[in-house]
Order: sequence, then C-alpha cells, then structure tokens
Amino acid sequence: MSALRFVVWALASIPLGAAVVTCVRHADIRDEPDSSFVGHVPQLEAGDIPNLDSGLGTDAYLACGARPSGKCLGTVDFPCAFDAWAKTTAANCQKATGCKTNGWLKVEMAADGCVVNIGLTDPNDDIIACLLAEFGAGRCACKDAAELVYLFGIGNTGVCP
Repeated sequence: MSALRFVVWALASIPLGAAVVTCVRHADIRDEPDSSFVGHVPQLEAGDIPNLDSGLGTDAYLACGARPSGKCLGTVDFPCAFDAWAKTTAANCQKATGCKTNGWLKVEMAADGCVVNIGLTDPNDDIIACLLAEFGAGRCACKDAAELVYLFGIGNTGVCP
C-alpha cells in the first residue's frame, strides 16, 4: 500500500516539478556576439573603385536641365529618389546583360541631379552601355550631390537567378 502511495505522490509531483522548471525567465538585454550569422552579415568593403571615362559630363548626352526626371522621382515629400533609381538601374542592367557583371559600381550625382561619373571595379562593355543609356538620359529632382556604391556580386557567371 505504501508503494502505491509513493507512486501516486510521485506522479502528482511531476507536473508541479515540471512547472517549477519551465517557469524560468531569462532576459537577454546585452547584445553579446555569438557565432551565428543571423542579423550579423559580414560586411564587404568596396575599396577604391576606378572611375570610367564615360562621357557623362560631355555633350554626348542632353544637358542636365533638358533631361526628364522620370524614374528618379520619389514621393511628394521626398522627391529625390537617387538611391532607389541607381540601385534599380544597376539591378535591371545586370539582368539585361545576362547577370555576368561582378564587382562594385559607384554612381556619383552632382547637385543639379545628373549623374556625372560612374566607376566599376570589373567593367564590361555591356553593363557600361546599359548604365550609360539610363544615367545619361535622366536626372533626379535632388538639391544635393550624392554617391551610391552597389555590389553586383563576386561569383556571377552569366546565369540569372
């Protein structure tokens, strides 16, 4: 009979013990480094990006004031959408040229809203032609000069995802 009482008591105390064990709180209030990549993606540095002799500042393209702002327009409150325009142009040109461009792109815009310089670490004729067709035909409604650095990738082989 005492063995039966012990079994009943043991079974009754398991949920109580489990509740005590599972009712532990832990607040991780410090951002301590760990070995995971979740939220901590390694940063690549662009380094020096050589400028191309693109002709953007010459009469090969329309004067800046005569260019339409088209795809570089932002919202009413923030009409300057240079970063979005440059990133979208780079991504679209990468796809249009067969996803073969590697390395870094640097796009420099003057205070008048026109792209005045591009640089590439790994240039190819197709990507240059595509970028110049877009950047040489439009302008941004921006009041300050800006620069964007964009990474095409480091292992592109001509196969688009």
